[in-house]
Amino acid sequence: EIMNNMNMMNNNMMMNNSNNSTINRLNLEYKLCDSDNELKLIGCTFGLVNNNIFNWKVSIIGPAGTPYAGGVFTVLVFFPNNYPKLGAEFRFQNKICHLNVDWRDRRDDGLPGDGHICLTTLNEWRSTGKVKGKKGYGVKQALFDIFCLFYNQGTESPYDEGLANLYLKNPVAFNEKAKKWTQQYAN
Repeated sequence: EIMNNMNMMNNNMMMNNSNNSTINRLNLEYKLCDSDNELKLIGCTFGLVNNNIFNWKVSIIGPAGTPYAGGVFTVLVFFPNNYPKLGAEFRFQNKICHLNVDWRDRRDDGLPGDGHICLTTLNEWRSTGKVKGKKGYGVKQALFDIFCLFYNQGTESPYDEGLANLYLKNPVAFNEKAKKWTQQYAN
């Protein structure tokens, strides 16, 4: 029994050390992102949700020349306890009309959309902690990938087939809907 207790104490110490290194890493990355001039240029501002370093709130300004222009879009970032072995989860908090963001009225499981972003790099990073061909992929790169979504609709893996059909058959109507949602949900 003494050996079991010692093993449990060692495991707890290792978890605490691992958690401390994760917290230190997140604090450093937060400070770097918050002060990064390139991220500021694309309109990113940073905050923490409930003062929790594992939950970030990033605001991004919709770029001019897109149907999202002038909107303030909030992306919630959730980091796992074993970050950076696994990457973060990114979700739009406010509704956005985009093929690769889940805001369906009803998903296949009957629940409403939750702002999940379907992007190959984000999915790969979240599940493996790495992105093929992109050494050192991290939060900054992920935010630039999300920013690029304002300019691109990924028709190969849309969440909502009806929205994808509208985009493919009548892009003007799609852009009008995206502008309307921007005015309604991102002001």
